[in-house]
Amino acid sequence: MERIICLAIGYLFGMFQTSYIIGKIHHMDIRQYGSGNAGTTNALRTLGKKSGGNDSYWRYA
Repeated sequence: MERIICLAIGYLFGMFQTSYIIGKIHHMDIRQYGSGNAGTTNALRTLGKKSGGNDSYWRYA
């Protein structure tokens, strides 16, 4: 039962798009800039190293 709960929690946390959330903090829709993808690489290109690095940290933490 513990494994099922851990899998469910991991699945739910994996659904959050951190680059989209960080873009909204900066008052922009990350999907409207760069490649149009809400991924870490587009966040690095569009928002810069500080915000893109922050996205990368939260994505893989």
